[in-house]
Amino acid sequence: MTLAVVPLWPVSEVSTEGTRQLGSQNAILVSGLVGTPTFRASGQDARGRLRALPAVRDATVELSLPGGARILVSEREPVARWSVSSGELLVDREGVLFASIDAAGGPATRIIDDRGTAKQGDRVDPALVSVASRLAALPARDLRPDEIAPTVHIAKDGTLILNSGAGWEVRFGGPEAFDEKMSAMRAFFREHPSGSLEYVDVARPGSIVSKP
Repeated sequence: MTLAVVPLWPVSEVSTEGTRQLGSQNAILVSGLVGTPTFRASGQDARGRLRALPAVRDATVELSLPGGARILVSEREPVARWSVSSGELLVDREGVLFASIDAAGGPATRIIDDRGTAKQGDRVDPALVSVASRLAALPARDLRPDEIAPTVHIAKDGTLILNSGAGWEVRFGGPEAFDEKMSAMRAFFREHPSGSLEYVDVARPGSIVSKP
């Protein structure tokens, strides 16, 4: 009887692509490929481990002889920075929260969520992400000359708020009918470009409430 000896060829060289948020070393570590004999390694299992990471939308893993592997990651695209009491995460348009090893890996747009803590993998209402990002993209002094450092907040009760940084704010309620609320807000400030103001509430676009 003749026994064939099959070389183990453990996976030792792994290349990565598309790992700006995740990091190449993190991707390799999570894949679990290094040190595994090539004939026992599973690209499908490695892909599953990578896809379980919040920052990863999809991944492809290719194995090659002798002892090589290639990881291609499709990461989530951040649309804003999402600040909570426990720190700052990134959020994509689907509302998935995730972290990045790259300090410059997300846009400058920032939303402050005052509703509590959040962690990677948590989800935020995509409609809320969309409208909050639009608000946060408004330039300073877009509404009034005294609007010096505008910030976007989500209050503990879920109310979306544009804080001017000048002592007044605009309250929008939820994300529904947002275009109508934006139009109502702009109409209000065209009629009241200056003067004492504490807040404007456009949650009901047809019935604006303001407090001087």
